[in-house]
Amino acid sequence: MIEAYLDELSTQLARLGVRGARRRRILAESEDHLRSDAEATARFGEPAEIAQAFANDLGTRGALRAPRWAFVALAVAGLFYGAMFVAWSGFSAANGSGASQSASGAFQTVAAGRAPWLGLLAAGLLVLAPQLAFVTGVLGLLRALRLRGRRFVPAAEVRALRRRTTTAVGFGLASLGAVALFAQQLGAQLPSWSAGVLGWGVVGATASGVLLVVCGAAGLRTAGVRVAVAGTAGDIFDDLGPAVPAALRGRPWTFAATVSCAAGLLVWFAGIAASDPYDGALRGIAEGAACFIGFAILGRFLALRS
Repeated sequence: MIEAYLDELSTQLARLGVRGARRRRILAESEDHLRSDAEATARFGEPAEIAQAFANDLGTRGALRAPRWAFVALAVAGLFYGAMFVAWSGFSAANGSGASQSASGAFQTVAAGRAPWLGLLAAGLLVLAPQLAFVTGVLGLLRALRLRGRRFVPAAEVRALRRRTTTAVGFGLASLGAVALFAQQLGAQLPSWSAGVLGWGVVGATASGVLLVVCGAAGLRTAGVRVAVAGTAGDIFDDLGPAVPAALRGRPWTFAATVSCAAGLLVWFAGIAASDPYDGALRGIAEGAACFIGFAILGRFLALRS
């Protein structure tokens, strides 16, 4: 009787994605309870219900933990990513263009690498991937903090947390890959001291990439566990709470347009401060457009809007 119950519980746990050491531990604890009481089998509950309760608990805890691990790894990766900009500034200064080399000049230099299309790919990833990794990593952390302390959260929230975490880790790895590609394309053109800085940046990027994979894997160990708690996911207004002005709450597209304009203006002001207003304006327009397009494409996927 007990053996049949445990076999069915094991089958149900596997069906819900609870495998390996976790399933063995659950089965061992369940067997201990069942054998300690002759009437335990009748009172324990249906195996399918017990398995789902375990899956809900494991899936929720894993989904809430994953963004924190990912954010720590992304923070470390960001430190090494900065080494690339140190090397780039040195390269720009050595070529007489100053640290604030224009965007057009930067892309011309990249295009002069060993394979122009690879250089442009590296440049594009160096600009876009870190921003996407940072934004999705912060969004995942915000939601995890908002839901902390709950034993169960709706399956829709778990799905949103997993998507934000995997997106952040994926773009974080793309950023680090872009550093390596950048070094491979322009290594021969860099002065010796600047090349050395970039070389250390690549080593650090590789190490932080390994850390990102390890932390991402640790946080997403329960990604295959099927949570079945009813309810809906929140949106960006739930994540940010009172930080969003009342006039923008409940109006996702207006909010997206406002944030995009603000991001573009900040980039433009930075260009003005660097005595480069024209390129700063172009970069600002590109930044604002990228923000709005990103919201349009990924907004629903990342649970930024309903």
